[in-house]
Amino acid sequence: MAVQVRSFKEGFYLVLVGMMIGCAMIIPGVSGGVMAVIFGIYEQLIAIAANPWRNLRANLLFVILLGLGAVISVLALSNVLSYLLATYPKLIKYLFVGLLGGSLPALVKVANEQGFKRCYLSTFLVGLLLMLTPMVIAGKAQALTVTNSSAELSGWQSVLSGVLLAAGTVVPGVSSSFLLITAGTYEVLLKAVAELRILMLVPTAVSAGISALLISKLTSYLLRRFYGLTYYGLLGVVAGSIIVVFPGLPRGFGESLLALLLLVSGALASWGLSQAEKN
Repeated sequence: MAVQVRSFKEGFYLVLVGMMIGCAMIIPGVSGGVMAVIFGIYEQLIAIAANPWRNLRANLLFVILLGLGAVISVLALSNVLSYLLATYPKLIKYLFVGLLGGSLPALVKVANEQGFKRCYLSTFLVGLLLMLTPMVIAGKAQALTVTNSSAELSGWQSVLSGVLLAAGTVVPGVSSSFLLITAGTYEVLLKAVAELRILMLVPTAVSAGISALLISKLTSYLLRRFYGLTYYGLLGVVAGSIIVVFPGLPRGFGESLLALLLLVSGALASWGLSQAEKN
């Protein structure tokens, strides 16, 4: 599929879309892949990833404009989210859980677009266990969350973070930020972006680029051959992420009220976004 940017208006639109995808990449509960679907560029992204050397000049322009918008959003939001997570970690996670929970109905509908079979529940269970097993091994969910502001990522953590970032951008309905929280690298990466620690981010960026190419090819194949099984596996991953990230019950009336407000607000915002996708 050839991708063309024929005018300044189209180029500006791509930058704006990139900004929305950047927001989705950094805000847990929102999927960059879903944003790409909403704005009608998902198939183009998959086509570029599958055949990057075909129409190279047009593909590069498309990716550069989209990436520019994403970088603007990530840089603008990283400091804000880093502050909120450091100051109100428990309450902010209620918002994150609401955002992801609100996207579940739309994801279930997409998963059932080609019908439902009981065997699909097997991959749902696999996805769920994939998320819950590390938590069980660790003994508690908070062991999976990095909160040390001076923490560094090891080599394998940088590579893993790149893979998770790519997965949340390429696969609709999967939030890369939620996956990073589950892996325990979200807050460290967020601070690195906010502080512009380029050397620390390079391995993750390289891993993300390579992983995006591989995951896009794999995703395209799986959705074409095993649509229902694939999407129910993704549903299991999303459901497991909610359980892992859930910060526990609030304490006191004031915290309970704020937690409920953030949870409902996140769910409504995510649900509204999914409704916009259908229009």
